[in-house]
Amino acid sequence: MNKYALVALLAVAGSAAAFVALRAKDPSYVAPQKVEQATIPFVLASEPAAGETVRVFEVEGMCCGGCRPKVHAAALGVAGVREAAVDQEAGTATLLVSSQVDVAALERALTFDKYEAHARP
Repeated sequence: MNKYALVALLAVAGSAAAFVALRAKDPSYVAPQKVEQATIPFVLASEPAAGETVRVFEVEGMCCGGCRPKVHAAALGVAGVREAAVDQEAGTATLLVSSQVDVAALERALTFDKYEAHARP
């Protein structure tokens, strides 16, 4: 194939692609929107009130920043947990909870998927 035929073929293909793109009702590509990531604290922001205590759990299996929101959500999903902080580098979850909350229930809530939690003494 000579170079003039190749140039002509590329021009026809480019024109066809432009025609299709301009006639499309919906764009075929939509740029992703920047989503604000929820802030997961590394440390608790407040002190325990009367009837509350701070519980610290060793959480095995956390490997990245994506693990923090999962563990944080699991902790806040337990009744009696007022605040949670997760530090994946230290492998800990620190919870501000009502004194009546069972430690075993918290361990069960934080043990899921690849994560395994154990309360610190």
